[in-house]
Amino acid sequence: MVFKSVRTKLLIICTLSVLVTGLIPFLFFEVRYFQIEEERIAQRALDVANKVSVPLSRSLWDYDESTVLLVLDTLMRDPDLVQVRIILPDNGGEFLPAADHDTENIDLTDTKFIRIPLTYTVFDSDEVLGHLEVGYTTGRAFIDVWTRVFFDALIFLFILLTLGGGAAVAINRAVGRPLRLLSLSIEEMATQKKPVLVKWRSDDELGQTVEAYNNMLITIDQHERVLTEAKETAEIANRAKTSFLANMSHELRTPLNAIIGFSEILMKEKDYKVDDERREEYLGYIFEAGSSLMTMVSDIQQISRLESAEAGIQDEALDINDEILGCIRALELRATDSGVIVESSIQEEIPYLRTNAQGFKQIVVNLLSNAIHFTPRDGRVEVSALFDDYHGLSIRFSDTGVGIKKEDLPFITDPFWKSSSGGEERSGLGLSIVKAITERNQGTLSIDSEVGKGTSVTVNFPTERLVERSKLLNNKAEAS
Repeated sequence: MVFKSVRTKLLIICTLSVLVTGLIPFLFFEVRYFQIEEERIAQRALDVANKVSVPLSRSLWDYDESTVLLVLDTLMRDPDLVQVRIILPDNGGEFLPAADHDTENIDLTDTKFIRIPLTYTVFDSDEVLGHLEVGYTTGRAFIDVWTRVFFDALIFLFILLTLGGGAAVAINRAVGRPLRLLSLSIEEMATQKKPVLVKWRSDDELGQTVEAYNNMLITIDQHERVLTEAKETAEIANRAKTSFLANMSHELRTPLNAIIGFSEILMKEKDYKVDDERREEYLGYIFEAGSSLMTMVSDIQQISRLESAEAGIQDEALDINDEILGCIRALELRATDSGVIVESSIQEEIPYLRTNAQGFKQIVVNLLSNAIHFTPRDGRVEVSALFDDYHGLSIRFSDTGVGIKKEDLPFITDPFWKSSSGGEERSGLGLSIVKAITERNQGTLSIDSEVGKGTSVTVNFPTERLVERSKLLNNKAEAS
């Protein structure tokens, strides 16, 4: 398990690299030192032999044996010389040191010898009196080298341990820690089922890897959130669809039941003894229920077109002043019958609105119809339009009607929403359509209301959807 660690492998590689790069030069210099010592001892033995050859030659010529032995004893005191003797010519014998020297611990097989002639000049001729043989050994130098190698090896081992410890700390800091953090992050992700970012920053490749890993986790987390939100949105949409279908089924069934019920009575008018007055009343109920059913189907078709973006393919620049006034005139008779006064206040030189004409008319008609419908007799409905460069275009529908409870405001734009406190049978699809058309034009819908005082509905369109009158008129002039 230890050798499976990246840190251990890197430490072994670094240690071997330091060991090899340090050991090879160390061995080379020690071998070279031993060779130099060996050459020095050999040269020293030769120099000593040459130096004593002259007095030895003189002593041999004078047959001064004591001097010869004294010189030989003096040479044997040199620790590098292990054997000294003079060999006489023609097997005439040899001279050895007089004193006994300890040579038992010396391996004579490793002894190297130097032999130089001992000559004496007589009557201009050189006469060889014998040969001086000097034996020397490199044992002491070898011991010195090994002693030096031992102490140098201890120093080298200390340096190696120091470098190895420093390398271990550096490797653990630069490599081991980020890898360990990555491993812990992966393990925590497996247990906690959520991304765990690695808190590590560096400018090397591991730092880039950690940064890429964190970015990957962030991306995955964002994708998971998007998928979760999409799933929740789909579930909400599915529940809304189910609720919408259930409400729509109920709302369709109500007028159909009225149509079927009154039609059945008219079909059996003799059994029910229906007179002309009641017949006319029942036909009015059937007509009202059919009209309500037709309106509901038209609203559902409108919602379908808005969801499929069909309503956005015919945008044009509208003069909202003319459009609002036209819608007010269209509903004027209904307002008069209900005893409701409708007033308008539109800012002069207001820009044109780039939108779909039919959709904009439906916004105005639906909101104005609701205001008239929920305003009691002798009440007032006001339509105003204002513009500024910061807020854009704001169209407000205010009434003095019954108002809406504060807790019901967030839900009144839901299709077929019904108040828990009763009131109207249904809210229908009018406000849902208004909200959808407004949002398609990047606009916003806001509703303020107070029970018993009235309701104010504001539709706001951003400046991006507006066209300046002067610019539009210049374009038309250039086109003509």
